Amino acid sequence: MTTKPPAKGNNSQSPISKAVTQAVQKIKVNFSRGNFQSGKATPELRIKEANGKEETYPLVGDRYTLGRSSSCDISIRNAVVSQTHLILKRNRKKPRSFIVQDEQSTNGTYRGKRRFKNFSLFHGESFTLGPPELAAAVTVRYINPPPLWLYIIRYSLYGMGGLVGLMLLILGIEWLKVPVYPIPRESTLPVVVYAQDGVTPINPTAQNNTHRELKNLRDFSTYLPKAAIASEDSRYYWHFGVDPIGISRAIMINLTSAELRQGASTLTQQLARSLFPEVGRQNTAGRKIREMIVALKLETFYSKDFILKTYLNRVYLGIGSYGFEDAAQFYFEKSAADLDLSEAATLVAILPAPNLYNPVKDYNTAVGLRNRIIDRMLALGMVNAEEADRARRSRIEVSPKAEETLNSAVAPYFYSYVLDELKTLLGADVAQEGNFIVETGLDPQLQQEAEESLEYSVANNGDRFGYSQGAVVTLDSRNGNVLAMVGGVDHDQSQFNRVVQAKRQPGSTFKVFTYAAAIEEGIDTDTKYSCAPFTWKGQQYRGCERSSGDIDMYQGLAQSENVIAFRVAEEVGLKKVMEVAQRLGVSSPLTEAPGLVIGQSETNVLEMTGAYATIANDGIWNKPHAINRILDGNDCKKSDKPDTCREIYVFDDDKATYRDVISQDVTDKLTDMLKEAVENGTGKAAYIDKGEAGKTGTTDNNVDLWFIGYVPKDDYDYVTGVWLGNDNNSPTSGSSSQAASLWGRYMKQAVSN
Repeated sequence: MTTKPPAKGNNSQSPISKAVTQAVQKIKVNFSRGNFQSGKATPELRIKEANGKEETYPLVGDRYTLGRSSSCDISIRNAVVSQTHLILKRNRKKPRSFIVQDEQSTNGTYRGKRRFKNFSLFHGESFTLGPPELAAAVTVRYINPPPLWLYIIRYSLYGMGGLVGLMLLILGIEWLKVPVYPIPRESTLPVVVYAQDGVTPINPTAQNNTHRELKNLRDFSTYLPKAAIASEDSRYYWHFGVDPIGISRAIMINLTSAELRQGASTLTQQLARSLFPEVGRQNTAGRKIREMIVALKLETFYSKDFILKTYLNRVYLGIGSYGFEDAAQFYFEKSAADLDLSEAATLVAILPAPNLYNPVKDYNTAVGLRNRIIDRMLALGMVNAEEADRARRSRIEVSPKAEETLNSAVAPYFYSYVLDELKTLLGADVAQEGNFIVETGLDPQLQQEAEESLEYSVANNGDRFGYSQGAVVTLDSRNGNVLAMVGGVDHDQSQFNRVVQAKRQPGSTFKVFTYAAAIEEGIDTDTKYSCAPFTWKGQQYRGCERSSGDIDMYQGLAQSENVIAFRVAEEVGLKKVMEVAQRLGVSSPLTEAPGLVIGQSETNVLEMTGAYATIANDGIWNKPHAINRILDGNDCKKSDKPDTCREIYVFDDDKATYRDVISQDVTDKLTDMLKEAVENGTGKAAYIDKGEAGKTGTTDNNVDLWFIGYVPKDDYDYVTGVWLGNDNNSPTSGSSSQAASLWGRYMKQAVSN
């Protein structure tokens, strides 16, 4: 039996009576069906006639007739509609929808322009009684929205599907980027780097040393692969290159910590990072994704034992060693095949930070980490209690040669820079083959003095003025040779080279390019400019801070008055300032905005120091460089005489490494102005009574503290750049005076040698 709503157009019932009847029927049907729920939406038909009037009919039953007859459940008084036009029946398989069945109506039932005999009707769908092009056609729309929870589930699934699709797309793109077959060649021989004297080796570990690999996994000491797995990846033989359990654990630990405390890299991921430069080494989500993808590819193409063997042969263990055979020979003067449990655990223990955790640099930490690995191996059943106890109670007996070598290391930041420059000159693939002899311009004495000066400044003034790091580089202005390079306070603690890798705002050291542009344009250095506040390109700038009235360019630069530099830059134009800076040697991107004048665009210490070297060298730019000559160790007439080896590269023969970029008349005037800055200006702390010239620089909130200067060319050719600050860009409480003071202390020693 069907429930019959009141017929439309029946004049025997008043509107109030019809409304009451519908409400009663709705309640009765819901109670009779046992599904009456508070707040539950009732499906309905919304019928709109040609005159625009719309009526709503609740569908609380399972079957309805619709037509012009007053006996129909839903009666529509319209000539287009047949007496009984159609029947609506609830779809038993999909109760939220109805089935529309046309009852051989005269004008038909249409969806769009097609006539249908029957079809299913879902929420939001509509149809017409009669062809839609008829002016009198009736439009019927079915409304039965799903509950909110269904919407949430549906769109959550859509979102998850889209996310999965995006991830698969990224996976596919990254999968094709890094080919893993064949495995890249190992660096078979070392790169020997000599200082300026051609005798002092910068990396003693590379001398008379070659890279060695064991052919099979079984050739290694049985303790070594076990120690590596216990320490780095206990589920190595279980996962497929990426460890979901390890990732979940790392996420939980990192979420409950204020900083990233744990990673989840498997042995395969570590190998991917070591073998393929495309993966990158920066600590970013992108690098982690690439690392995972390459690890998955490695596991696809190679066996577990092959991957583990390659890991043991190629992983970086510091001191220029790649693989446990090299490290075993260096630290213990024996093969990795002959390592005992204590020695194997010791070498594995230095993996996280080879330059910091090795037993020569920090014996107590090395012992503690070794014992932790032994305990882990015992817990995993890899060794028995007797073996573990004997190993824990043993000393780490390091080779005396290793101790001597590590204690005689020279210029580690510079050495890393040499290797990077080698890749640039020869290409990464060729550079990786090794067996090169590299001659540099490094001055070991200057290098030591630069290191000591930076250490002294941070140790004695760092806490008081709030800076913890610094960088120092000295160039020979005549040829661009890097004579000394200190990329940080302690290379063992941080291998990040702040001379070349850190991008920093140079502050007022950048003003020299504005004044150079003005002099080149013919503006006299005695030209005076107002100290009053200044508006330029919509920005309001304060007036002079250390001067008043009208002052010339000499005083403007010496006192580092921002407003004078702005007024000069406005006169010559920002494009001119940028062009001069780039000619003198600034290669970082520059932004054409007023802030450029006071060092808004980031640069690095090496390129800024190189630009000042151009001024010191009468306007001739020489490319700042570490390598003077590269010899091929594979092609020597006499193996014990490097001079008989074939020359691959000679800096002096490279015509692109020097050029005349600015007039000597301009540089002479700049030098006079920079001397004034040291003698009577903001650079007084750098004064050493040698006619030195230079410029201070400080950025907002004293985040960056700079001084770049040089000693006159007639006496010396040193150009030195100094930066002090913090790696996290936190403000200091110091000023550029600390950088100038470090420069003065260092250069006073340098010129007295």
